[in-house]
Order: sequence, then structure tokens, then C-alpha cells
Amino acid sequence: MFKLENDPVCDAVGEKLKRLGVDGVFFDLDDTLIYTSEIFIQCMQEYAEEVAEKIGVGEDRIMGALQPINDEEHKKMGVNPKRWAVVVEKLAKEFEGSESEIVENLDMLMRIYSIVPRMREGAKVALEVLKKAKVKMVLVTHANVEWTNFKLDSLGLWNYFETVVIVDENGHKKSIDWKRGMDAMEIAPERCLVVGDSLSGDIKPGDELGSRTIYMPSPWAVYREGEVPERTVVINEIGEFLAALDKLR
Repeated sequence: MFKLENDPVCDAVGEKLKRLGVDGVFFDLDDTLIYTSEIFIQCMQEYAEEVAEKIGVGEDRIMGALQPINDEEHKKMGVNPKRWAVVVEKLAKEFEGSESEIVENLDMLMRIYSIVPRMREGAKVALEVLKKAKVKMVLVTHANVEWTNFKLDSLGLWNYFETVVIVDENGHKKSIDWKRGMDAMEIAPERCLVVGDSLSGDIKPGDELGSRTIYMPSPWAVYREGEVPERTVVINEIGEFLAALDKLR
């Protein structure tokens, strides 16, 4: 188990949250606590390189077409892994005569769901501090159930959270999904802190409920669309989470 040498830090964090009236911290998972986007990018680049070589075009042409198609299908199908079959079919239509090479390499994209992600720098420290401070933590993640279980099992994260809410992979996270976790813990939204990388799926829903929010902008542009709520604290990395508590009002 991860050990903290400075236990007074835990006491200070617990007192700080108590003064703020925060009884529970609600985390998003992908690209908040773990590096998920880098796995997508890695597999997409490997796929683009393989296909480009087979059909005799530049890798940048494949990636240039693949990314917007994926973004569009994400809006329609959420994070369901089945969307990749639709993505490659649409990609194939843009490269006439190379349909088979594009579609037959689908398995390279599906590798995304078998690679163990890395913890984001500082994430384990933040979780351990909150756990030692006896702060209730809840995970609200928008993903395939099997894939979520794989990530939590592989990284040993189950024991940090009182409750794990897995939002339907075919939709998108809304305030009602965060409220499910809050209701399960019997904590009023205004006494919660929501932490995530998506404006539309994490921060705005939390703010609408009356919760405090900490936002770490996602690497994906689709998750950065919109205005940041006025009282949201913005950080660049989850390692800044503990320091960000001082900025909450």
C-alpha cells in the first residue's frame, strides 16, 4: 500500500474540507485519475501507420480523417467500444479501393480496452490523503462496465471508493448521474466536491447541482467545449488537487 510520511497533511486536508462544508469528493476516472487518452492516441496512431503503409498514403491523412469521424461517432454512441466498427466503416468510404485494409485492422483499435492505463501523476497521493483523512470518495465514470472493472482491478482502486457509479456507455454523463452517487451516500449536492476533466459531463453537471467543482481540462477538444463555471477551480494536473482546495469558496 502507498504510504504517506506526513500524516499531518491528511489531518489538515480533512479540516479544510470540513470548514468548506464538503462531506464527499466525487471523482471522474478517465483522464482525471488515470491516463486514458494516451492509450487511445497510441492505438489510433499505430492503426493509422499500419493502414497508411498498406494503402500507400501518408499516416497524417489517415489520422486526419480518423479523428473527426471518431469525435462525431462519440457524440452519437457515447463511449461504447462498438463505435469503432462504425468509425472504420465510415473511414473506408473516404479511401475508395482500400476498404478491406481499413476495416480488417479494426482489432488494432480494440486493443485500447486491453491495455492497463497509468495512474496520473499525483492521483494516488490525493486518494491516499483523502482516505487517511476519512473523507468519503465516490467514482462516477462514463464507460463500458467490463472495461471499468478491468481498469479498477488492474490498478487496485476499488478500496478507495465508497460507491462506484458506471454511467451508460451509450449516453453521456449528466447531473442525474452524479446525483445517483450523492443520493447513494446520502450527501446533499451542496456538500459535495466534483472533480473531472469534462466540462459537459463533469463540471457543469456538478455546478448545476450546487456542488463545488475542480476542473482539469481534457486532452480531447470535445470535452473542453463551453464556458467554465465562475466558481470552478481550474488545475493543469491532478497533482495540484490538494493545493486547489485552498482556492475553493
